[in-house]
Amino acid sequence: MIKKLLAGLLAVSACFSIGSTSFAADTGISTPALSLSESFQVTAPQAFFERDIYLKVGQPGQWYSGYTYDVIYSDGACDIGPDFLVTPIQPGLTVVSANHGSYIILFKFHVSY
Repeated sequence: MIKKLLAGLLAVSACFSIGSTSFAADTGISTPALSLSESFQVTAPQAFFERDIYLKVGQPGQWYSGYTYDVIYSDGACDIGPDFLVTPIQPGLTVVSANHGSYIILFKFHVSY
């Protein structure tokens, strides 16, 4: 274990000594200076909204918006169609996350008689 640590330290010190040698005569090598804005991009977090929607069994389906959507929870209360057509089927709860690009809406569909 100690031999491995010493070998590692020797390798690191060799790299530092090679890297610290001066090549003053060679002026053709230049290092590009990166500003903070060039090396890091910071993105703002998405806004998040919740919306409770109360539906009745037998009510016609309604379309809701969103680029993409994911069903987070469903006890069979709603049928979610491929184009985000929501049709209430039986009493219960269905929770859907809809992505709108710059923000996300969490739809909570409460179905009752």
